[in-house]
Amino acid sequence: MAEHDSVIPAGGSGKLTAKVKTSVTQFGQISKNVSVTTDATGAERLSLNVRFTAVASIEVLPRPQVYLSGTEGDEIVRHLLVRRRDGEPLEVTEIKHHDPRIVVTTKRLEEPRTIGELAGRQGDVLMTIATAPGLEAQGINGRFRFSTNHPDVPNVAVSYALRLRPVIEARPAQVRLILQEGNEPARSAMMRVHHNRSDDFKITAAASSKPELFTAELIDGDAEQQVHTVAVMLDENVQAGALRGRAMETLVLTTDDPANPEVEVSVLIEPRGLRRPGAPRPLE
Repeated sequence: MAEHDSVIPAGGSGKLTAKVKTSVTQFGQISKNVSVTTDATGAERLSLNVRFTAVASIEVLPRPQVYLSGTEGDEIVRHLLVRRRDGEPLEVTEIKHHDPRIVVTTKRLEEPRTIGELAGRQGDVLMTIATAPGLEAQGINGRFRFSTNHPDVPNVAVSYALRLRPVIEARPAQVRLILQEGNEPARSAMMRVHHNRSDDFKITAAASSKPELFTAELIDGDAEQQVHTVAVMLDENVQAGALRGRAMETLVLTTDDPANPEVEVSVLIEPRGLRRPGAPRPLE
């Protein structure tokens, strides 16, 4: 928000005060723009840039955000360093979170230590965020809080995002087929099926939930490799007007991986009418 002098005399000057709200853990160089509207000819709109350095009372390094990305079944571990800016010893007294998929632990560093790209100092608190073992593919966002002994910052929030991919994954996870007169290219779609642990596998079969509507073809046949290409297409006998509305169907791919024997892919079939040209506009 900004406060300003509403009237500035010709040849004079005025004052504009910009107020920027930061979080308790935000630090470093910050830049903001302030848009100013005036009635001066030739300067109706001005953009002012405000730059400043924020100093956090509690530093969470590299930032108070954690991204946990991997493949289902992986145990993913990330680290944060937490310290008081004033140099006093930091105490993390309590961790508050209720998601059993995330495990958060802390440890005080008794001597300087490098953790990945983080340079820890003596007295810093090393915070470890890990996924619980055996999680299935999923994507979630959340936040946990911890309490400190800093008199001005009793609580600090850290956000996290968890993204676990299936071991065998179809990309895209949904294909779209368009049933429209004269639109032959849209009647088929290609997708790739990946093994996210980079192992070779075979696709042995592809079963359509509505074979009278659509089928699939294994472009690579029964080859054993890390990535397969699959073509999904409408049956040649399905004509425009055969469906009254959208149809959501399923394609099931069978693999030779005993831990991942089937992969389901959504198939959206969308009928569209032929667009007719409108009436010509009268000449003026």
